Amino acid sequence: MSNLNVEAGDSSLAQMVASIERGVLMQTNCSWSIDDSRNKFQFGCEYGRAIRDGQLAEVVRNPNYRGISATFWRSLAMVGDASTFQVTGTPFCGKGEPSQVIRVGHAAPACKFSRVAVFGGET
Repeated sequence: MSNLNVEAGDSSLAQMVASIERGVLMQTNCSWSIDDSRNKFQFGCEYGRAIRDGQLAEVVRNPNYRGISATFWRSLAMVGDASTFQVTGTPFCGKGEPSQVIRVGHAAPACKFSRVAVFGGET
């Protein structure tokens, strides 16, 4: 099982938000689905904030996003600085019946992606 890490860049979270005309700031991943070839994926988050004209707006619950891995990574537009860097993970890799207990994690700063399919997100 691979772990993915992204090095910190030089953008603050405020700079990233200010650069977005319409989007969603998502936090706290709570669900994931990735096909066997690790090509198509879908992730769900517990919490998000709508972004309109560079400003954080109302809270949205359960926002989700999906995509194709290579296309998603090519849409990386900004990378947050060290102040936005976090290490997160889960003790379950999501494979096997019953599920395997293999810790996986990702270390990354906040990132801005363009042209990502976003859905859900009740206000």
